Amino acid sequence: MSEFAVNLRDRVRQAREDVRIARRDSDEDRASAVGADLANLERLAAEHGVELPTQASDDARA
Repeated sequence: MSEFAVNLRDRVRQAREDVRIARRDSDEDRASAVGADLANLERLAAEHGVELPTQASDDARA
């Protein structure tokens, strides 16, 4: 796997975790902002053919 793909997967994993934590803390503004970043990362992955691990239903974007 290329360094680009590894880095992108790591960033997606971290963004998903950040959304989960923001929701746990009832910080919907942060969840929404990080969710938007996550959507951009997922789009970038799709454009470059980088396969991302499936997302658990409780980790869905804002």
